[in-house]
Amino acid sequence: MRQRMRYLYMKITKTISLFPRMLLQAALLMLFIGMVAFCAAGSMEQEPLTVRADIGVVVRDEDTITRMAFQYVENLESASQVCRFVRMSEDEGFQALEKGEIAALIVLPEQIVQGIMDGRNPSVDIFFPENAGLEAMLLRELTESGSGLLRVAQAQIYGAYDTAVEYGIMEQLSVMEADIDTYNLAFALDRLALYDTEPVSATGRMSVPQYYAASGMVLFLLLSGMALYPVMRQEPAAFRRQLMRQGTGSAWQGFCQWICCFLCTVLVICGIWIAGVIAGAAAPDLMEKITVMTAGGGAYESAAMKTGIFLLVLVTVSAYTCLLYSIAGSRTGSILLIFLLSVVMVYLSGGLVPSVFLPQAVQAVGEKLPTAYLIRAVGGLYAGYSAGSAGQCAAGLCAYTAVFGIAAHLLGKRD
Repeated sequence: MRQRMRYLYMKITKTISLFPRMLLQAALLMLFIGMVAFCAAGSMEQEPLTVRADIGVVVRDEDTITRMAFQYVENLESASQVCRFVRMSEDEGFQALEKGEIAALIVLPEQIVQGIMDGRNPSVDIFFPENAGLEAMLLRELTESGSGLLRVAQAQIYGAYDTAVEYGIMEQLSVMEADIDTYNLAFALDRLALYDTEPVSATGRMSVPQYYAASGMVLFLLLSGMALYPVMRQEPAAFRRQLMRQGTGSAWQGFCQWICCFLCTVLVICGIWIAGVIAGAAAPDLMEKITVMTAGGGAYESAAMKTGIFLLVLVTVSAYTCLLYSIAGSRTGSILLIFLLSVVMVYLSGGLVPSVFLPQAVQAVGEKLPTAYLIRAVGGLYAGYSAGSAGQCAAGLCAYTAVFGIAAHLLGKRD
């Protein structure tokens, strides 16, 4: 036992002496990831894609009532956000439609308002181009939905009138028409009267900044293993055989290697935290914005629980790094393997693009990877954990830690 503790002390001393160089490499990696995250955040602040369509309108009857009705529709907020109405003649309208300059052409018949009021209900002709784009397709769907609502409303009004005439209750007709109008207005203008609203987010409980902060932290922890080669490098074969003769077997050697990897990871996180505190003192406004973006943890999660989950994350990442170094062996092979495998797993788990936008087969594979549990565990530190999610993350990370540790031990024993 004394020989084992001496070997552990030797490994830790060596790790501490090599740590400044590894910390510098990790800081450069953190700077690179931070630049990528800053560029991504800048692109996210851009206005979302909006669809606006130019609609040609032909008014055959230029009376005062028609002009007022057209101005009313043109100034509606719901219409102005999607459409821009352009007044033109009929010939100009069909030429513009043929050239693709407008998404649709609306031709209003003569005395359209009077026809609506006296019950003649003249039809409005709407023309779409043959090769309809996104704007025309959206307008077509809105038009068909609106015409369906108008047909139902007209059938209700006519049915109420015929019923009142048949049963001799014409004095109740105005009440019936008012009820029908109230129902139709509620149907068209207040969707909450018919539907329940439920917010849906591609990032789950986390906001977009919280989601990518968690993914970036996981990716940094995984890639920081590339700087740990001086610690993870295998001892010479003759020295390892001598250690085994003195009672320090391959299992203890692998355990000491994992301890040093875990210690380096903890020290790197502490260095980042200290740098964050110094940066917060130098730029309090910036740190306040970052804190607001990533705040929102659940009320029932204690500081001890969050600390335990984060330490479990570091334990899993350290075991993962030990396994990859055991597989690759050489410095170049280890760095390439850590980089490629980490980026691919983070992508499959939805760390770069939310998993809901990935194919179903990719989602099924990605949700079982260790990076999926790591992202959920780190994200819970920002947004809180749902019922049972903290236990699921802890169980998944423990299972993967055991698998990584056993696999690394078998590979080390084979060598």
